[in-house]
Amino acid sequence: MFELYNLNMKKWLGAALALGAMMVACSTEMAGTSEESEGVVAIVDKNLAGVVQKGPFVTGSSIVLKETSAEGNFRPTGRMFYATIRSDSGDFQIDGLNLESQYVRLEATGYYKREKTAENSVCQVSLRALSDINNREQINVNVLTHLEYDRTLALIKKGMSFTEAKKQARQELMKTFYYDDLAEDSENLNINNSGDADKALKKISTFVDHILFGEEYGTVHCHSRDYKAYFTQYEEDPEKYCEEVQNYLDNFADILAGDDYERFDSQMLHDVLNVWFRED
Repeated sequence: MFELYNLNMKKWLGAALALGAMMVACSTEMAGTSEESEGVVAIVDKNLAGVVQKGPFVTGSSIVLKETSAEGNFRPTGRMFYATIRSDSGDFQIDGLNLESQYVRLEATGYYKREKTAENSVCQVSLRALSDINNREQINVNVLTHLEYDRTLALIKKGMSFTEAKKQARQELMKTFYYDDLAEDSENLNINNSGDADKALKKISTFVDHILFGEEYGTVHCHSRDYKAYFTQYEEDPEKYCEEVQNYLDNFADILAGDDYERFDSQMLHDVLNVWFRED
């Protein structure tokens, strides 16, 4: 009975994400605010380190840092800085950064060690982060930075400062997963640490991995026969399958980027989140 219920939850979540992707659109072209423009500072000779975790990204995965404009509009200037993951712990370092603005966009792409099995994922995934690096030398990229990314940009576009937008996006995201009292910046979190917010990140990351790939290596549980309208079988077309996995993850971020806070009141989404985060 639980297996059937679990499968139904996954179907409902898929339907909710698909519907949300159709209903929500978030532009990354920022108009900017005078407050942000006045607060822009140049970055000089900055060394930046961190870890990329879905589970931990594996050695050789790529990460790119995009400079944003000194105008404070969060638009990329076109200058990019590249690094590779140095070990299977997901760590990276970018040295000697000289940037127009302290606001940076990061995107990491690669395979990762699955949280429960430590096996490599069958698909690469891409995770993003948006951060102010003026007073930080460490920035971690993870599921939470990815899910709050578009929401933060959407709030900035509506006139919020970066700090205000990040705070609200983080609060809303944690409320979605029933962690109302965790206020730590997503860029500070590490699934290997023992803090309450770090533990929350690990549980959310494991949840996302389970929804995408199920318990068995290389198997997506929600790819049932009657669910192929949403997913391709890996054995049939691995490239298309992996593209759909990334789209599935990004669609979740699209839902969270919407302006209507009632988006969190989808019963289908709450049902599946309840199984993981409230029915321990």
